[in-house]
Amino acid sequence: MDTRVRTPATPAPWHGRCGVLGMMIAAFALSLTAVGCAADPNPLPQYMQDAPRTDEDVKRAIGEIRKELGDEFMIDSLEGIFYLAANGGLDEYRRCRATVERMYRFLTTFYFEKKAIKPIRIYCFRDKPSYDKYCMDTYQRGPSTPFGFYMPSERKMVMNIATGTGTLAHETVHPLLAEDFPGVPSWFNEGFASLYEQSEQGVDGQMEGLVNWRLKGLREAMRDDRAVPLADLLKTSTKEFYDEARGVNYATARYLCKWLQDQKKLRDFYREFKATAKDDPTGRAALEKVAGMKLDEIDPKWREWVKDLK
Repeated sequence: MDTRVRTPATPAPWHGRCGVLGMMIAAFALSLTAVGCAADPNPLPQYMQDAPRTDEDVKRAIGEIRKELGDEFMIDSLEGIFYLAANGGLDEYRRCRATVERMYRFLTTFYFEKKAIKPIRIYCFRDKPSYDKYCMDTYQRGPSTPFGFYMPSERKMVMNIATGTGTLAHETVHPLLAEDFPGVPSWFNEGFASLYEQSEQGVDGQMEGLVNWRLKGLREAMRDDRAVPLADLLKTSTKEFYDEARGVNYATARYLCKWLQDQKKLRDFYREFKATAKDDPTGRAALEKVAGMKLDEIDPKWREWVKDLK
């Protein structure tokens, strides 16, 4: 009997989807543009300044969110830091809640030592019209992504949940990873987060990233001589990572993380990388140590593994 829980991917064209998630530029280095919608984020409301300490704090925050979103939304707190709001009915709310809780518990159990303590809002809209309307009303422009985005300056995720929960799983990683590993480079930030766009959970609570739509684009890049050498990927700045080749960069980073996962070395790599990032912010030394070989040996082995993936 298969007892694993799957987090479905959100199907999308190669270029379009990568452009969507590539909008995380603001989150971790540039801090210039709000992800997905606006360049000038709204001020952080008072109830988002500190984690709720009492039931009254929670009720007050939920009341403020309800004033913003309206009575059609189901709103509740979870895990002590998230405020989840959804307007697609009880089943959809439960689906979104299960995704966030699953990711949070997995990450804080198996990867992250430092937990987020400040609130994070998650707004899940049932369809494109309500999602687009919120962005227009709040940011005076439509979203640049049909899926969803995270606004780091507002600690807010805005999701079109009709496209699936894969993006919700992905975006849940970002604020938690930023808390545990300040200064995490974009290649690992996005590679690790995108690993869980298509994933399943075993009985032990661990999440496993599965093959997803990014593999096709990565193989095409390898075939067309557009592939990014791992040595170059690890050296990319934030601007370079999200530049014109961001689609290939995303796929390369995701499948490097999946290779480490499948080798049972991803968690060891994360811990080693975080511990040595001050001396090597690219992660190359940590990767070579955990893999037990030099990068110029890893690269061809990794490429062959990519070609053989099913």
